[in-house]
Amino acid sequence: MTRPHPAAPARPRPHPRAGRAVPVPSPDPPQNRGDHPCARPAVLRAERFTHPFTRRLLTHQGSTTALLEQHLATRLTLRLVSQNVQSSHAVAATVLPLLGLDTDVPWLVRRTELHDDSARVVSRNLVMGPLPRRPEMAGILTSATVPLGRALAGLRLPQERRLLRVGRSPWPPRSRPAAWRGYVLAVPGESPWYVEEFFHPDIAPAHLRTAPGPAPGPAATRATP
Repeated sequence: MTRPHPAAPARPRPHPRAGRAVPVPSPDPPQNRGDHPCARPAVLRAERFTHPFTRRLLTHQGSTTALLEQHLATRLTLRLVSQNVQSSHAVAATVLPLLGLDTDVPWLVRRTELHDDSARVVSRNLVMGPLPRRPEMAGILTSATVPLGRALAGLRLPQERRLLRVGRSPWPPRSRPAAWRGYVLAVPGESPWYVEEFFHPDIAPAHLRTAPGPAPGPAATRATP
């Protein structure tokens, strides 16, 4: 597994309308995009997408929130859709091996949305994993107002994102194809979490190349409501 890279300080970027600062994500180190064996098939699927921003978004190793804010030049807000604790085997039997876990433990299932300043849904997100051991991490993972990536960056915690899945699924209400990705998020001192992010097709177009290669499939765990 790739060793976590310390998060680089974000450079403020002026907000074009409200005068607020939008963090600019650091460039992805090229060696991180597919160096883990589990990530290579997902990276190949990401390369099937024709739009360069979609490809960058699907393989991004840093904060998804920061990258979307840079691309849209606006600060995103969080909407908590649902959050509950269930048995891990009841809701995530297929995810447990991906996280290296095989025990039945209390399992957080959290669904959120990121909205832009016009209230458009930018992404729909799913986070699943064991409850954090540390109170400060529990507060970050269950916040109703602060996106996960922004909260982790604010504490300057080292983190690793290991890409596992890339695909397309219908975006409601018109069922347009939309890109999604699933990855493992690891923070030192905590069990890993599975994160799935599903992107608005106007922001991350989901058109595919016709070249041969593994075709992105439907989301296995469904980040959509």
